[in-house]
Amino acid sequence: MATEFKPNYAVHPGVLLKEELDALHLTQKAAAEKAGVSKTVINEVIKGKRGISAELAVKLESVVESPARFWLNAQSIYDEIMARVKLRQIELVAAV
Repeated sequence: MATEFKPNYAVHPGVLLKEELDALHLTQKAAAEKAGVSKTVINEVIKGKRGISAELAVKLESVVESPARFWLNAQSIYDEIMARVKLRQIELVAAV
């Protein structure tokens, strides 16, 4: 029987994007220009205020060396963990 990995923390894909941009020595402005989006979009993703849509994931392929699927998976995992956290919080409140 395989053990399923269920982390108790969530890493927003913006953290990963910031690391990629830093490694490539790209500013948010330069990344935004290469991706064809506003600097605000990149900044909001990095700050965790915005998620990565399929369209943005495809655009990021032209900026960083990670495929769109990487960004979509990172966003999906983040969303799943946050949903589990939210459900646990609701259960804890209901149990009190």
